[in-house]
Amino acid sequence: MRQFFSLRYWQTLLALLGLALGVAAFANSRDSGADDAPAGAAASERTIDVVAWVYAIQPPPGFAMVGGRANMDLPLIIDGTRTMIVKKGTAGEIDCPRLTELAQCTVAADLLGDGVLWFSVVPGIPGPTVELPAVAELLDGGWVRLANGWVVQHAPIVDRSCPEDTASLTEFIGRFGGQSTSTFNFERQQIVKVTCPDLDGLVTTTTSPASTTTLDPSVLDPTAPVDTGSEADG
Repeated sequence: MRQFFSLRYWQTLLALLGLALGVAAFANSRDSGADDAPAGAAASERTIDVVAWVYAIQPPPGFAMVGGRANMDLPLIIDGTRTMIVKKGTAGEIDCPRLTELAQCTVAADLLGDGVLWFSVVPGIPGPTVELPAVAELLDGGWVRLANGWVVQHAPIVDRSCPEDTASLTEFIGRFGGQSTSTFNFERQQIVKVTCPDLDGLVTTTTSPASTTTLDPSVLDPTAPVDTGSEADG
């Protein structure tokens, strides 16, 4: 009985309780970050741990996104050996018009271990890469923030596909910003290319010789390696 009421016992109990509350608060903040943003706010930042092409999505009868959360478990068949289970109550978004057709969507997910904290299902046909929004900001440690708020890794060398020269990825972002697009490689799990918008009709502000635009090899041959010709700074 004396041991039960000892100071050390209560200190240990309080420490364990505080640890449990801290873990729960961390998981809840990652799970619901975007949903608490006010209407009209900028896209919430999401660290994306995996982007994968999806072979099949099998929503159960009655499945829906209610208040930005899945109202039932949603299985996403990635390939013959992997299935991602989005659990009931998981925050996310679905923007793939051909959701129930085979091989028409790509999933991006924020994970905690094997658990899905947040997910996004977007269009994406079979192939080695998928087109994503523009790179909005170059971050430390080999990461970039996209215009939609996703934070993903970039390759050590990022191809800058544009008829106008840029000296670095930072300059590319500064000049073309949200008008450009980015290309994400599934196998490497990195941004490997950025492409500037169609510059026809725009005034050219540089006298530098025009660079040669490199056609993405995946357009011609899905098995060809991705061309990465210009270094990314950062």
